[in-house]
Amino acid sequence: MSAERALILSQLRDSQAVAGILRAQAADAYAAQQEASERAERAKAAAERAVARQREQTRGLRRELHELEHRVDAARSRADRLAREREAARQARLAGLGAAGLVAKGSSGGDLAANWALTQLGKPYVWAAAGPSSYDCSGLTMRAWEQVGVRLDHWTGTQWTAGPHIPYDQLRRGDLLFFGYESDDPGTIHHVGIYVGDGMMVHAPQTGDVVRVASMWRPDLVGATRPA
Repeated sequence: MSAERALILSQLRDSQAVAGILRAQAADAYAAQQEASERAERAKAAAERAVARQREQTRGLRRELHELEHRVDAARSRADRLAREREAARQARLAGLGAAGLVAKGSSGGDLAANWALTQLGKPYVWAAAGPSSYDCSGLTMRAWEQVGVRLDHWTGTQWTAGPHIPYDQLRRGDLLFFGYESDDPGTIHHVGIYVGDGMMVHAPQTGDVVRVASMWRPDLVGATRPA
């Protein structure tokens, strides 16, 4: 019995030793798990802070971008305004030169219509407009000839038939110049201007543009009419 008791005590001590080792291992594992969990929490918090900083930086960049876009738009608007002012001044100089003798002088109806059209330089093109603050192409020509008592319809198609067709070498100031999608087909006419002399015309070109002086010699020139 003494021997059996001694064996049991020895086994008990061994079991206690094993249990101690297992408890120590479990404690180490728990500590490692806690440390890993804390590291994960710290990493998560750091990542959240980094994301927050990135979002704030992105918002800041967007604000800077919007500010730059605003400055660019403002600069573009100023540039466009200055360009329009320079163009209006140039057109005014051309008008002054025309009145002073750049183009043929006289007191015929065509001269009066051309001179009046030159006073409208710089006014904006607006489709279907016929003055006094804006014009489309046929609206400008209609009002110009109206100044001398000649009535024209507000349409290029009927203005083309409003008088005899004139050869280019016989043009006089005030004659109407017509332009088409096919230069040899009057049925494609889409634009009209007023001849002011020296191969130049005054016309209302298109949306976004203004009444201006330009060369009559374009590839889409169809022909000329002298209203009567």
